[in-house]
Amino acid sequence: MDLPSLRIDGKVAIITGAGQGIGRTLAVGFAAAGASVVLAARTIADLEETAAQIEAQGGRALAVSTDVTDGAQVSHMVRAALQQFGRIDVLVNCAGGAGKRPMIPLLDMNEDIWDSVLALNLKAVYLCCRAAGRAMVGQKSGSIINFSSASGSQPVPNGTHYCAAKAGVNHFTRVLAAEWGHYNVRVNAISPGLTATRTTLEFMPPDLYQRYARIIPLGRVGQAEDMLGVALFLASDASAYISGVVIPVSGGPQ
Repeated sequence: MDLPSLRIDGKVAIITGAGQGIGRTLAVGFAAAGASVVLAARTIADLEETAAQIEAQGGRALAVSTDVTDGAQVSHMVRAALQQFGRIDVLVNCAGGAGKRPMIPLLDMNEDIWDSVLALNLKAVYLCCRAAGRAMVGQKSGSIINFSSASGSQPVPNGTHYCAAKAGVNHFTRVLAAEWGHYNVRVNAISPGLTATRTTLEFMPPDLYQRYARIIPLGRVGQAEDMLGVALFLASDASAYISGVVIPVSGGPQ
């Protein structure tokens, strides 16, 4: 019997939010596991830094500056991936976040803030799945990995915008898995708990960070590297019969 492997040799993976944080960790890890990686984020300097790390370890990377909330730019990114590598096997929708003001009471939240958070966390998933999904449906194979959040299933007061967006990602994932299953395209999601990324440390109120950190059963805050094994599992053939699930990576039930 051949044992399942997390290797993804020969696969082509698009990873959004690849300029920093979890996205960069996944991009470097996917390349080390054998994939050619297309890096997408708005800041080209960050992408070039990620690409340099990948190429230094002998991997292949293509950096494409992309605002994932803009349909035309997303389409350009997918075309660039296909022109360079000829196919798309994996899409990781890792771009997201609540911005510089993650906690805002609803009565103080203006439409621009609501719209920007919904666009980055939910509309971008729709745009990237639609664009990359055309290639996957055509080739009758693919794995899509959407990044949700524990906030998508647990209410966080003063976080209606982010919670609503991530709850939308969860159900979008399940519906798309049902819609595209007969094309052999799998759609799953990863739901991180509190994770010590640069953005979290910079913009999350320290008292709130400590409050959530204290209730994690495994006794520590998550790191970007904690997401890599689960993402590789979902990208690889080891998860060939898994679709439509949202996997918590949060250090235990809270």
